[in-house]
Amino acid sequence: MELKNKPGTFLERFVNNHNVGKHRKLVLKINYLKGLAYEYAKKNDDYLKKESNLIEAYYQEDLKPLKEALNGLTSNDIKRNKLIASYDKKIYWSRRRLKTKALKNLDVKDVEKDLSSFDKQQEIKRADYLKSLDQKYPHESTTQTRDNAIQDKINKLEDNKKEQLEKMESKSKKLQAKVEKFLKNNASKIKKLENKNDELVKSIINYNQKRHQEDQKLLAKYKPELIRLKEAQAKGEKVSEKDIEKLELLINKIETVLKMLENDKIHLSVSHLKMYFGGIKAINDLSFDVYRGEIFGLIGPNGAGKTTIFNCITQFYKATSGNMILRNKDNHIVNLYEFKTHNMIKEGIARSFQNVELIWELTVLDNLMVAAHSLLITSFTDHMAHTRKLLREDLVIRTKGYNILKDLGIEDYAFRSPYGLPYGVLKKIELARTLMTDPSLIILDEPAAGLNDAETQDLASVIKKVNKTYGVTIFLVEHDMGLVMSICDRICAISFGKLIGLGTPKEIQSNPEVRKAYLGDDDDE
Repeated sequence: MELKNKPGTFLERFVNNHNVGKHRKLVLKINYLKGLAYEYAKKNDDYLKKESNLIEAYYQEDLKPLKEALNGLTSNDIKRNKLIASYDKKIYWSRRRLKTKALKNLDVKDVEKDLSSFDKQQEIKRADYLKSLDQKYPHESTTQTRDNAIQDKINKLEDNKKEQLEKMESKSKKLQAKVEKFLKNNASKIKKLENKNDELVKSIINYNQKRHQEDQKLLAKYKPELIRLKEAQAKGEKVSEKDIEKLELLINKIETVLKMLENDKIHLSVSHLKMYFGGIKAINDLSFDVYRGEIFGLIGPNGAGKTTIFNCITQFYKATSGNMILRNKDNHIVNLYEFKTHNMIKEGIARSFQNVELIWELTVLDNLMVAAHSLLITSFTDHMAHTRKLLREDLVIRTKGYNILKDLGIEDYAFRSPYGLPYGVLKKIELARTLMTDPSLIILDEPAAGLNDAETQDLASVIKKVNKTYGVTIFLVEHDMGLVMSICDRICAISFGKLIGLGTPKEIQSNPEVRKAYLGDDDDE
């Protein structure tokens, strides 16, 4: 029996795949140009702040001693103040050494006596030292001629400072004109690209509609065929069990796609998923739906098959059987089984692992930039030649990474190596790295593993913030029931690869099958 589920001719499918690839490149280019517009928009403000601060610091350094001299501070006063500060510093450290040494050999009361005696002696010595300095560097009386000369120097410096600020403002106006011209050209480019993108999206939507129409025709053909095969099998005729199973899966796939078309809330639909390792049934006919924008939890005892489900969804494992239908980040419905692992990012899926996987030799920000490789629009040649386009793109991605770290409250670690950072911070860095790929679905594999209670609570608030701020769907596996119950909108409970409960946290907590899987049967006591 021939099973067909590839609507359209070969040419139509080829053209559609080409359009999808072109559409994604255009989206990346549009996002890059928008990021570039942001960088240029703040370029003039950054220039003004930087230059004005430099000019102010430069002239303040020269003005400070002159203003002090005008207020009556002479060269002898300055020398005397420096010597007093140096003397006081020496006395401070002598006292510290005395205290440290005394604490090793004496009682606390004796130490206090020694320090009191030391302070009295030093007070007398300091008074004598100040008298000697007054004799050696006496205060000099200022003259009107001296004050006038100092004031002239101050006025000259103030005039120079004003002149420099005026030059800076003149340069700023020219820069602002260039920035405005660039932004105007950039906006024009973005509009052209968006128009092209709209045309591509229309053609992709038309193809998908045609595909779904053909799917419905196939459904009308396959359902009677399935009934016929089952009836023949019931009569004792020779019918292949594999043919029946393939037909059931194909019908289920078409029905799942149609269900997702009718209900745009569904983000991911897993149906009749099976994963066998030899005779071991790690996942056994599992079905559930994940809704857009929700935090969806997957729980179960050790060995229940939770990580195996993640590996099947992300195609680390090719499932033995079943359907995994995703509404990707382009809002198109795709069959994940048809993709390879490295294509999951393009479809809008990002994931973390149980163990922290960072590049320890790079800074935190550079780790995020590495994760953005799928967003690059520059070519291999640009990277070899280190072109201006590459430098611009590097700036855009670096700003994006820093803003993500800022949103997660870890921007202070941006330029540090991950070595030696708290484990809770490393988990947040991993979460930040997933956001660099512009995902629509983030899969978190035991994000709270190895964290203490305070770090777990902090991570919970960060996950909620990411879900709300970035509008991404979060699908997580976690053993910490406190975390799961506090942040998840819905929870799927499994045991030995089978579904035992699906619902809200309250429904899962009161589910007898879930309680039995976690706590054991009451009859065992």
